[in-house]
Amino acid sequence: MAVLKTLCLTKVYGKGENKVEALNDINLSIEKGKFTAIIGPSGSGKSTLLHCIAGLDNPTSGKVLLNEEDIFKLSEEKLSILRRRKFGFIFQSFNLIPVIDVYENITLPISLDKKKVDVDYINEIIYTLGLKDKIHKFPNQLSGGQQQRVAIARALANKPDIIFADEPTGNLDSKTTQEVIHLLKGCVDKFGQTLIMITHNNEISNMADICITIQDGEIVDENKLNKGL
Repeated sequence: MAVLKTLCLTKVYGKGENKVEALNDINLSIEKGKFTAIIGPSGSGKSTLLHCIAGLDNPTSGKVLLNEEDIFKLSEEKLSILRRRKFGFIFQSFNLIPVIDVYENITLPISLDKKKVDVDYINEIIYTLGLKDKIHKFPNQLSGGQQQRVAIARALANKPDIIFADEPTGNLDSKTTQEVIHLLKGCVDKFGQTLIMITHNNEISNMADICITIQDGEIVDENKLNKGL
């Protein structure tokens, strides 16, 4: 079942001679509870696509449907609430707050939403990601891999329906990359989320259920790697 769809999604930057068509008439369905990898060369439109379907950037035309509702018909306030409550974000830069500890970084989305922390759920995420002995440390006391685990925990903290990840292992070595991807995929399976990830790493894309290739702003290939799909 599709949880997220795009209809004729187009994104254009600039005008005249400076016009760049980053996305051209993209029609895409994201399956609920699956790991979808988006691959393609630099400048192909991968990040633009992710930002549009996550409601971080407005398309020039077309629609993004979350459970059949066009997210760009929402007010900016409602779209912000949607992103905070339904989406989780993991980026190449960890974006951790340096002056608060690991636990406070993880629970920050919940605090911003003024909701009560589900302590058992948060502790389960912390245990699953191997952060139990790190929760009182500050980000600068952690390795890159540990910081990315904190970023993953933060993305999962609000129990989002969809996790958006833009090159989340780009700054990590190959061993840590494998550990983080296995942990992230395990968390998504365990907590029932949908994962959409941009990556240049073929090993990571081969771990996905679905792999979508983008080139020059268009989808040129879509492979369902999980034979059960």
